Amino acid sequence: MLNKDAEGIKYIVEKEGREFLLKIFYKTSLSNIENIFSLQQRLQELNKLENKHLPKVTEIDPHFDPPYMVVEFIHGISLANLKTHNPEKLTEDFIRLVAIQIVNTAISLHQHQLTLSQLALTNIMINDNDEVIILSSAITWEERDEREEMFSIALVLAQALSQHNFYKTLYSQERLTTQKFEYIYGVSVPLNKILAECLHRNILQRYRSLDDLLNALINLPPVSECEIWTEPEKAIPDNIEDRSKKDIPKTRIELPFWILIALIIVTVVMLLTTNIFSVLFGGKGEKLTYSSWLMPNTESDTVNNSVPIAELPREKPTQTTYGELKTGTPAPREDFRKQPSVPKITTVIPPPTAPKPRPPQNMVFIEASTLGFGRLRENPNPNVSLSSFYINKFEVTQEEWNIYMKPANCSTFGENLPVDNISWFDIAIYCNGRSEAEGLTPAYKIRGVGASRVVTCDFKANGYRLPTEAEWEMAAKASKLYNYSGSDDPDEVSWNRDNSSGKIHTPGTKKPNDFGIYDMTGNVAEWVWDWYDVNYIRSLPTFINPTGPETGTLKVIRGGSVMNGEGRNLNIMWREKGDPNRGYQYVGFRLVRSN
Repeated sequence: MLNKDAEGIKYIVEKEGREFLLKIFYKTSLSNIENIFSLQQRLQELNKLENKHLPKVTEIDPHFDPPYMVVEFIHGISLANLKTHNPEKLTEDFIRLVAIQIVNTAISLHQHQLTLSQLALTNIMINDNDEVIILSSAITWEERDEREEMFSIALVLAQALSQHNFYKTLYSQERLTTQKFEYIYGVSVPLNKILAECLHRNILQRYRSLDDLLNALINLPPVSECEIWTEPEKAIPDNIEDRSKKDIPKTRIELPFWILIALIIVTVVMLLTTNIFSVLFGGKGEKLTYSSWLMPNTESDTVNNSVPIAELPREKPTQTTYGELKTGTPAPREDFRKQPSVPKITTVIPPPTAPKPRPPQNMVFIEASTLGFGRLRENPNPNVSLSSFYINKFEVTQEEWNIYMKPANCSTFGENLPVDNISWFDIAIYCNGRSEAEGLTPAYKIRGVGASRVVTCDFKANGYRLPTEAEWEMAAKASKLYNYSGSDDPDEVSWNRDNSSGKIHTPGTKKPNDFGIYDMTGNVAEWVWDWYDVNYIRSLPTFINPTGPETGTLKVIRGGSVMNGEGRNLNIMWREKGDPNRGYQYVGFRLVRSN
């Protein structure tokens, strides 16, 4: 056994005189479907890669129990060990070469939806030829912004360059997401500037892409021509926790303070409730008496008890809203038998509420509401507001398509089956043709021909169109937070890889969601209006009726199909993308109309 990491156990094995690394993954790391699927995707994509900065995968089986991977064994030393045992080798010239190799590898990985989110000094190896080899433990399969990727890379480079004893604290992710990056002592100012831009707390202030970062690194002037930063990083105490505790000011109030407060309160109470002032500074023989500030003394309070009560003067009874007191003359009373006058009451009848619009045939009316766009159970709070609209209960069938368009080369033919393998641009033409045939105002304006076509949308028109991505998601969620449209059980609401035998089915044969819409998950995936941008939902430019990025090269596809199984690609939040000029098998669409 070589060692262990968070994912599994590593063994050195020998075959035909060559050494290999066998990694067996823990079963505990495969505790849920998401982890299993993510691991399978990562291993499959790694198997496709051929990059000299990655260990060559010779054998892999993500479906074996437990999954395993065999890669060529790398003879070398990690950057972590270099920093500990041979730090003089980590010169700026050397780290510049390391940085360029890492960024080049990250660009290659991103093409396979792989990222370096777990990059660290421990999983970057330097082989016998001084070349960088990035171990698989640094790589994950996920959709990640390139600007987050460059943050991870710059973090490792800063730790490698820093000579500070507490470099892991100074240049940790937790610290740099809240505090400004400090230039590294002994490193050139141009390289410090590159690291500062990559590690900026505001993601929008970083380089736009990994290609931009690569160009900046390649174009750095030689170290000998650069100004070197000579101001040391801020000192960090040996024991940060103990120091922070010592710096906390005392908050316990001492006993003399409380005694003083008590004396002040007693003095104030005595002044308000007694004649203490007169006793102390008045005439002699004055006795201390109590008097309440709530009920001040009156003459009647100080009457000599020796005077008979009968001789005390009687006061005239007080007139109240309820009449005189019993001892006085009774107040005149009205005869309750007389018919009282009844006030005139005016009844206000509220205006009738407008009835809910009757949806067109086979369509469902979706009321205006808010939506947690791109969010599910981990953050259900709404972030966009959408106007009302109508949406098809079912996916558009081949019969409906063939009325206005040339029959498509579908994956499975059948008039009542969903149409698929049709391009996004052809759908726009279909929408306008059907709108005109039914006397509606077309929503799309199409200019140009072929791949140079430009389509704009009038969202106020009442004609047929594709849903925006936000409209699609609102209709699919149906005010619920299920993992699939209508249920957490995919087989209950969808035709998918596990129950369809890879064939599409007649729409409406599974359970609908709470809005009465069928097959929003599975059967065929569905084109939507929006251009695809991986970061669009995370940085929405508008929160009212978002319609996607203004430009792009790929269009968004949602919902999953019969080729997707339970897990990530079938999940209600999964986003796919496609070229709008071509059709894809198992990708169809459904229509909406503005209200």
